[in-house]
Amino acid sequence: MMWKKRTAGRWLRYLGLVSGAAAFCVGLIGCLWKNSTIKYMWLATLTAGFVLLFIWAGEQALWVLLRSGREELVRADIRNHTKKRLLEAAASFEVLSGVFDSVASEETKGFQSFVVTLPEVVCAGCIRCMECWEERMEESCAAAYAMYEKTIGGQVPKYAEVEYRFRGCLRAGKITEEYAMLPLKEQTKQMMHRRTEEGRAAMVTQLRVVSDMLKEYSEELYETTMGDGQTEEQLAAELRRIGIFAEQIAVMKRKGRGLLIRMQAYCKKGQSIPVRRAAQRMGTMFGCPLVSGGESERFFGETMGEFVFEEEPGYLVLTGVARAAKHEETLSGDSFSFLYPESGETVLLLSDGMGSGEQASRDSEAVIELLEQLLSAGFDEKTAVRLINSVLLLRTEGKSYSTVDISVINPYAGTCEFIKLGAAGTFIKRENWIESVASETLPVGMFGEADYDTKEKKLYDGDYVIMMSDGVSEVLGEHMEEVLFQTGQKKTDRTPQCVAGEVLKAALELCEYKPKDDMTVLVAELVKKQLPYYLNSPAKVSADV
Repeated sequence: MMWKKRTAGRWLRYLGLVSGAAAFCVGLIGCLWKNSTIKYMWLATLTAGFVLLFIWAGEQALWVLLRSGREELVRADIRNHTKKRLLEAAASFEVLSGVFDSVASEETKGFQSFVVTLPEVVCAGCIRCMECWEERMEESCAAAYAMYEKTIGGQVPKYAEVEYRFRGCLRAGKITEEYAMLPLKEQTKQMMHRRTEEGRAAMVTQLRVVSDMLKEYSEELYETTMGDGQTEEQLAAELRRIGIFAEQIAVMKRKGRGLLIRMQAYCKKGQSIPVRRAAQRMGTMFGCPLVSGGESERFFGETMGEFVFEEEPGYLVLTGVARAAKHEETLSGDSFSFLYPESGETVLLLSDGMGSGEQASRDSEAVIELLEQLLSAGFDEKTAVRLINSVLLLRTEGKSYSTVDISVINPYAGTCEFIKLGAAGTFIKRENWIESVASETLPVGMFGEADYDTKEKKLYDGDYVIMMSDGVSEVLGEHMEEVLFQTGQKKTDRTPQCVAGEVLKAALELCEYKPKDDMTVLVAELVKKQLPYYLNSPAKVSADV
């Protein structure tokens, strides 16, 4: 029904345009006809046609103005409303985390819980119980407290002392046994209290992480610049020139990640146009290379389909790795991974488990697997580190830990962010220049709150990012700069894999091929892409988002 109303309205506007144009032309011809005897009629027809055309033009202008203004108001209203609701949810999670943080676990004082067990458990049924714990209650409590303090200090009272302090107590043997068990009970109680506190701290951390994520997402709504309406119309007209009919076009400029274009489109019956051709056409229009993203089809067909186009990064990231296990060990305690999330970034992960061998390998692999899962789920690197720290703290009770070394390379902006927890230094190699990125933090899983260092550096064409575990950095030591300067000097050995192999080989030579710790080297190279051929000439259509 709505479609029929819109179609009828469109045809009525066209009918008004045709009627006005016809009346205007007929009236104009009649007025110019010299032999006409009814010029007043032709003049009236001319005037009527002019009025119809004026009304139609005014209606069109008003409709376009109202539509553009209304769409902009609607977009702004939706974004403001969404941001407001997200910030409200973030504030709720922040308040909830504050509640968990402020509410300390209720713990009965040690002596109070202990002295209650004596009359209720040990002395129950004794004929002198009422005399000791009602008539001489203050004296009995003072005696019990004195022996409690000695027991906590490491001196467990003997049978004779218990019998003396409680005036020949008939249950002195059982009371002595209770004091003997007191250190173990206190240790168990303290351990349970610590686990409760750690669980509460982990809950607080996770609630705050959710709050921070909502805040960051609300800010992304304003970091993403939407098209002004005219850009989408211009894009639709450009695609129609090659036979593609697009609807519901959304052009977005994302901060640090370039353009994103979503649309629904189809071709005329019997046609099939490659998506690559449309990407080139739009790339020429916007002045940047575009590629098909997501799960878009490779061809525009007769049926309506959804298509996504993303700006192609200006840089390419190449990676390489070289490893060696500790001498006389078959399994390395270092774990690594290369991730390529939907954001278009390249993430290098390196974790060094405590010690070496199978246990260290399990610890570091657990960290890497958790990082992979969280980053693949859309969490940012800092949030993932905080969550992993709380999980490992509860899982291992601070008895096992691993370093975390993360390098996040943005191929759009040509930058690299370094996140380190107890990891060895990372190096940036550029021609004859070396820069070190060090850290003084502790590994994950040791304390309730993850303390990490973050730094961001600008990278240029041909720069190498070289990450290494402690086993490599400790062996190279004062030879570090010399080794890094010598790597990649030959044109045939400039690939990241060759550079990683050269660094590892130099470290193995210095320790006579008997490494005292596991060795791992990760290398990434930033390579600038060349612009496609269709962007070398000036763009036919310009559109600013």
